[in-house]
Amino acid sequence: MFFDLGAPFLVERIRFMTRADHPENQMRRYILFLNDGTEASKDRVGNIIWSRYREEIDNLDSVVDLDIEPQMVRHIYVRPGGIGTNNGLSDTWEVAEMQVFGRGFVPTAEYLSEPIDLGASSTLGKIHWGWQLDPGGQIIIQTRTGTDDQPYVYWRITGIGDELSTLDERGRPLTRARYEQLKPNQRGGITDDLTDWSPWQTYELELGATGTQILSPSPSSHIQLRIQFSSAALAGGQVDSLYFEYSQPPVVTSAVGEISPTDVAAASLTSFTYAVRARIEGGQTGFNAMRLQTSALVDSITDVRVDREVVEYSIEPQDSLGQEYLIHFPRIVQDQSLLEIDFDARVFRYGTPFDGALLDTSTDDVPLAISAGDAVPGTLSDELVVRTSLTGDILPNLSVEPNPFTPNGDGINDRVRLTSAVLRLTGQTQVDVQIFDLAGRLVRRLEDVVEGSSPFTIEWDGIDGAGKLSPPGLYVFRLVLDADAGTESRVGQVAVVY
Repeated sequence: MFFDLGAPFLVERIRFMTRADHPENQMRRYILFLNDGTEASKDRVGNIIWSRYREEIDNLDSVVDLDIEPQMVRHIYVRPGGIGTNNGLSDTWEVAEMQVFGRGFVPTAEYLSEPIDLGASSTLGKIHWGWQLDPGGQIIIQTRTGTDDQPYVYWRITGIGDELSTLDERGRPLTRARYEQLKPNQRGGITDDLTDWSPWQTYELELGATGTQILSPSPSSHIQLRIQFSSAALAGGQVDSLYFEYSQPPVVTSAVGEISPTDVAAASLTSFTYAVRARIEGGQTGFNAMRLQTSALVDSITDVRVDREVVEYSIEPQDSLGQEYLIHFPRIVQDQSLLEIDFDARVFRYGTPFDGALLDTSTDDVPLAISAGDAVPGTLSDELVVRTSLTGDILPNLSVEPNPFTPNGDGINDRVRLTSAVLRLTGQTQVDVQIFDLAGRLVRRLEDVVEGSSPFTIEWDGIDGAGKLSPPGLYVFRLVLDADAGTESRVGQVAVVY
């Protein structure tokens, strides 16, 4: 008797038994074999290599209940009898039921919602979720949007060559119910409907706590959610809650935008123009603000134009990092009016997105996300992503200011700041700064963590490692960074004066 559990599980108990009214039909002799299902537990032609776990030569129990030393098991093989011609079995024996017990999680699982009908075309806002995840597990959150309640295309084999049809034999569009009524040899498969539905969009799990903008196209009348779980033996995850924001009707029907230039020098101050064109239909109020959000460092917003005419505007920073702004301007109600926003920013990472959304600040409606597209005929970008060079210094433009500095506690130039940017860095890394006197003795060590390609600043207050104020003079610093492409370092001098 061979059993395949479908995937490896941490098994700790196996039971098999006769029918309750036939206890005399116990299997007197058997051998139990186990296999974990890994490629290493197969021979070179793919056959399972069985490990003998237990051999019983005189079983008198109608219910065999075995405590298994917890181990990963996928395949179970119960061999009646023993080895040789005299197998030790009675004339009549049976196994009426087999039970396997274990701990942990199934390796993969999926929650797929039905298409959620929002009732009308709706602007989609942020999506939030709460979760718990063990080290070694994985949770993937995804959404897609569409215009109807059928996110799949159902195909029928017509029997004419290789022809497939989306209609049944009576010429009606195939639905799930009609597809399931087809004979098995008539079913031609199911594919995603990429005409009326968008592809799946995936979100970073950590963003769920504060909420993140729904990436699937909007406005839309239907949305579908998918959550995929991957687990190790005792490492799994769960989603405790999930909700999203939407409002109707949308402030505008749609909005396309593009940014220029799209190729810039990394960490250099660059002037950009963000162009937006919106489709506004009857009954819609239009918009009077745009939210600009990016991982780049925005230095200033310099101009706003509507249909090439400069207009008054105001800026409302949304964070302390210079990465999110709410830009107010006179209300735009004319269909296809061209909005242009000029700003200066520094881009540190290849493929930096500049996300925008239009909103009506007189209402609580959800802002409408701007999609990349041809907002200005003749402009070749049609993108909302900016690229940087993949070559050059990883630590460009290191500045040391003020130099000299005076750590005397008067509040003026009390600290020296080492400022730079890290380029072509994909993950978190540590920056170490060592400060030496001219005799080569270590005076102070400073550490910081940089999150990906971004600017950073490390300050020294003139205090040495013993907590004492350093005497005046010249000091040498060495800045070291372990980047993806290797270790980068910079050496320089800083002066302490009083």
